[in-house]
Amino acid sequence: MTFRGLPLLALCLVAPLMLIGCSEEEEQAKGPKKDFIIVRNDSSTEASVRLKMWKSEAKPITAGKEERIEFVSNSKTVQVEAKSRKKWDDCWVTMQVGQTLVVFNGQEQIACKVE
Repeated sequence: MTFRGLPLLALCLVAPLMLIGCSEEEEQAKGPKKDFIIVRNDSSTEASVRLKMWKSEAKPITAGKEERIEFVSNSKTVQVEAKSRKKWDDCWVTMQVGQTLVVFNGQEQIACKVE
């Protein structure tokens, strides 16, 4: 092998490694980061929880359960509505992404607080 062939040989060995490195980076970036809130239902009835983004469906959360709701947003705050199944009363809160919404029994209807 001559000295001229060495750079070509090195290129043939290094090029596949560079392509493997590129494909690994592409696999990690699968889409926008998902934000989330946690909802804990401490009330005595099922509550339907809906993010006020006009495109999310209400999610029923059974009494005594806790669920994580994931969504994509460009904001750090979201408005959330909780509506009881028993009387269809509701409460609204504005909360930070990543916080926990607690739905509980108020005096005559459900109430909401953020933790």
